[in-house]
Parts: sequence; structure tokens; C-alpha cells
Amino acid sequence: MNAGGRSESGLPIEPVYGPDALEGWDAGEKLGEPGKYPFTRGVYPSMYTGRPWTMRQY
Repeated sequence: MNAGGRSESGLPIEPVYGPDALEGWDAGEKLGEPGKYPFTRGVYPSMYTGRPWTMRQY
């Protein structure tokens, strides 16, 4: 590891990440589908198009 550090979990952290850092990484495999585990793309398959967010004041 270069001049990076480590996360609180002990994982290595580089000071800068470039496009080469994603070699071999498959977004479809890691991110999953919307509305499905691991929910990285939202808990609803259509996101919030059917239920827009509301702003509330208390």
C-alpha cells in the first residue's frame, strides 16, 4: 500500500482511486436489482416514483 491508511475496520484505503481500481468489479453482481437484497439501489423496485417524498415541518 502506498501513502494510504486503514479504515476503522482495518481495510486498506488508498489516497486516490482511479479507473483501474475498478478492474474486475461487476456492478450488476455487487449492487443487485432495485428492491432486492442488499438494497443498495433502494427498497422499492420503482424507487419512489409511486410514493414521492413529502416535506414536513413540525
